[in-house]
Amino acid sequence: MTSSVLTPVDLTGSFAANLHGMLRDAAEQGPLATDIATGAMIVLRQHDVETLAHDPRLEGIGLILFDMMGIADGPLRDWYAKIMFTTEGDYHRRIRSLVSRAFTPRSVGALREAAAKMANDAVAAAQETGDLLTTSSLGTRMICRLLGVPEGDDAVFTKWAEALSPVFFVMTPEQIAAATTAIVEMQDYVDELTARRAKDPGDDLITSLLAAESDGERLTHAETVTMIANLLVAGHDTAGSQIPCSILVALQHGDDLAGVLDDAARFTSAVSETIRMEPSIPAIPRTAVAPIDMHGTTIPAGSMVFLCIASACRDASAWPEPDQFDPDRFTKPDTAKLLNFGAGTHYCLGTALAKIAVEEAVRAVLAADPPLHLTENVAEIPWRQVLGRSPARVMVSAEA
Repeated sequence: MTSSVLTPVDLTGSFAANLHGMLRDAAEQGPLATDIATGAMIVLRQHDVETLAHDPRLEGIGLILFDMMGIADGPLRDWYAKIMFTTEGDYHRRIRSLVSRAFTPRSVGALREAAAKMANDAVAAAQETGDLLTTSSLGTRMICRLLGVPEGDDAVFTKWAEALSPVFFVMTPEQIAAATTAIVEMQDYVDELTARRAKDPGDDLITSLLAAESDGERLTHAETVTMIANLLVAGHDTAGSQIPCSILVALQHGDDLAGVLDDAARFTSAVSETIRMEPSIPAIPRTAVAPIDMHGTTIPAGSMVFLCIASACRDASAWPEPDQFDPDRFTKPDTAKLLNFGAGTHYCLGTALAKIAVEEAVRAVLAADPPLHLTENVAEIPWRQVLGRSPARVMVSAEA
């Protein structure tokens, strides 16, 4: 099968406010497109994205981007080559099994009360400055709390995580240098903290990782250090970007959300709908390890593929009135599946933690008394991109 001519799209350069319009135009031309910057195939439809997420012919991104950027060796490549995002096969299954035994829903669920307090404090502080963007730190603070990072060290972890978040896409030379410095410093810190936990166990994820066992195997010390940095970076920008995205959507649709705080099922559905409407991670990169024929086009082995979450979330063949905000959408039977946290062998282990962070941030904003409302036209709000995309500010004021 030969490849047909596909619509070129500047996906990696357009994680901004015009993203949805651009993807809608591309989807009208067909179910597939190509990314201008990387040459990757972009998969636009919900059904195709979900199917390919479980297809063994697609694997994680591996080191293809690092090879493209010329990062041939060094501490950044050594770390990146061993995280769950880039690995496959027996090594990936072993690491994932061990980490999942420590990263239990129960351990994460216990953080909800702490998350609620953090969120309420963040919203109260934001009311002084008028910018709710400060709530985006909630994800990082929660992962630090879960790991057992000592109180007060959140700020330095945030700095490291900020520098490392761009490693999942194409980086500038300056970003590569900053990420390299960050991984060396972070691993030195985590190495020492892990050694301390080995001698003096605590009620935290680091202790659980050290104790986790599967089929008689445990993580080595080096693997534990690698995974802690993996979890921190993965949780920092993904949750940190989704929180302001979801808050922005919620504030735009305040009238539709009346009473949702009094109904747990409706509230959970409403937050899921904010994630669908404005996903912080627009696309998940994968690598084809065998040819894949789709819609008259062959995706060649060795090529990069973007599973486009942002397009899938607004696919009219999967979602009735996809551009309309429906807080009750996820309470209805046969509703399509949110793919924002991945699927298949690379499904995000931190999904429960991320959802708690987003839910408690949205809850705190909706519960504010007096109510908060946006003070800026949404179309004029600039967007920023690190790993995820998010509004650069969410300016609000309280109604009199």
